[in-house]
Amino acid sequence: MTVRSVSWTDAQRVTSLLARVTATRSREPATLVTAMGAARAGAPGKAAPVPAKAAPKEVKEVKEVKEVPRLVQTSDNPADRLDVLVAWTLDHHPCVGAFVADDNGLTLAAHGISEAHVSLVGPLLSALVGVRSIPGVDATAGALWLGAQMMSWVEARTARGGFCLGTVGNEALSTRSFEQLKEALETTLRGL
Repeated sequence: MTVRSVSWTDAQRVTSLLARVTATRSREPATLVTAMGAARAGAPGKAAPVPAKAAPKEVKEVKEVKEVPRLVQTSDNPADRLDVLVAWTLDHHPCVGAFVADDNGLTLAAHGISEAHVSLVGPLLSALVGVRSIPGVDATAGALWLGAQMMSWVEARTARGGFCLGTVGNEALSTRSFEQLKEALETTLRGL
């Protein structure tokens, strides 16, 4: 049995079928859902319900997306660079805490986050090693529910190993926020 593809379709036959189907339709829009207890169109002795006109939709205010400035590192001191990174993250992203850790889970800088949250980073990044081996999968960013809060993280690899910048907040960060955090982490690690 041969499966016919769309390219085998006879255009004239499709056109004639569509003409027959559209010719039988009425020109008035049909109501797809009728109110409970309302008479159906075509029911004997009952008039068809008149479709209600939709009320004008309210225009919702569009949230203005604030532009996040790029992180600029001016110090050569690693501790200062990490502190600037954490402060920039807290100032420009929706989170209650931020941290930087190495791939062993050692906290390098943190604010507003418990050591228990940071201690998950080492095992988490180790577990992602297997995921990274799958072709086409980028496992250098993600989010994980921890009780009532969401931990989001990005990772950067250097000659000295992997480093993780993470946040804790009420929801996962947006894709744009992940990109900004990854760029900021790479800027911070450059030259160290």
